[in-house]
Amino acid sequence: MPNALPPPALHVALMQVMALADNGHTRMDATAEQRALIVPLRVTRFAEGFYVTRAATAYREMLGGRVVSIDGHPIDQILPQLDTLRGGVEGFRRENDAIYIIVQDLLYGLGIATEPKASTWTVVLSDGRTVTRRLDAYSMHKGDRLPAGGRWLSPEPSKGVEQDWSAYHPQSTELPETWRDFDHPFRLFPAADSCAQVVRLQSIGDVGSHRISPFLAETEATLRANPPCAVILDLRGDGGGDYTNTWHFTHALPNLLAPGGRIIVLTNSATFSAAITTAAFVKDAGGDRVAIIGEPVGDRLSFFSEGNKACLPNLKVCAYPQTAKHDYQRPCDNWRVCFWLNWFYPVRVRSLQPDIVVPLRFEDWNTGHDAAYETARQLAMHPASKT
Repeated sequence: MPNALPPPALHVALMQVMALADNGHTRMDATAEQRALIVPLRVTRFAEGFYVTRAATAYREMLGGRVVSIDGHPIDQILPQLDTLRGGVEGFRRENDAIYIIVQDLLYGLGIATEPKASTWTVVLSDGRTVTRRLDAYSMHKGDRLPAGGRWLSPEPSKGVEQDWSAYHPQSTELPETWRDFDHPFRLFPAADSCAQVVRLQSIGDVGSHRISPFLAETEATLRANPPCAVILDLRGDGGGDYTNTWHFTHALPNLLAPGGRIIVLTNSATFSAAITTAAFVKDAGGDRVAIIGEPVGDRLSFFSEGNKACLPNLKVCAYPQTAKHDYQRPCDNWRVCFWLNWFYPVRVRSLQPDIVVPLRFEDWNTGHDAAYETARQLAMHPASKT
């Protein structure tokens, strides 16, 4: 090559190389350690498209808008390009697109943005109006992070650079209980108008001062003392952690229910890694008493994880090759390839495909409905309604 690739193009090329493994865990950082350029919006993926759900104050008129183009490129042409930056199943790649689309460096490196530090976005609001704005990117600081798009389902204040931004508030004034209090990754609460209890896990590992093991121990004691008619285990948006944290709880769970009780697991394409393992634990332990509702999980049941880290000192990004195989459908007995810890925490399931598919729709969310959760509550009260 006569000339070296500029950093954004090199970064994109390296992400695409890692994505060729077609393994969700095999990846490269989407942003440099610091000084990555980010547009001042946050978006969330819905079945109907990508919607602006947070914005710096200067761009608040774009809130609630469905993204239709960036620098003249239609969104239907942009998403396949963003898909090339991460391997894995389609839903998982699209979930990651909600993060990649706001990274100006990636937009420029892919040739979507025509300028390195700004891009022009067009959105369509719910009333049909079109808004087009030029977005000047800002530089991330060391330690900044980009939360997944699911965080913005709640308009509650957030930590980080977005704490002073404007949030899109759904037309309904009542926020579903499943989309409240995102700063607490582990929650136990009664399902509204139901005899079920909800266990929401946003991680399968500790998060800051929040410890998962004491939470699960307390939850087990609470359920054992007052067995509910059903437990709704909400794993949507849970990117994983350490599955040894949930082994005991998931295998105790079938014995914590009232006679005839059900376990209903909520999943989506952001249910990943150890959260998938946790869903498999529940399915394996509970058998026919378990129903899965929502969207398919974010990976296949055979994947590679538990890898290494290699960082580029000048580009300031890291690659994460993966070396240990997990297989939750078939025996994996080659100790040179298979993850050794799985011998001590075995699991075998035919599938984790939803028994009832309920996509996340903007129309539902905007009117105050968590359709998957409402379906779970109905199934908890009327088990025979399972389809």
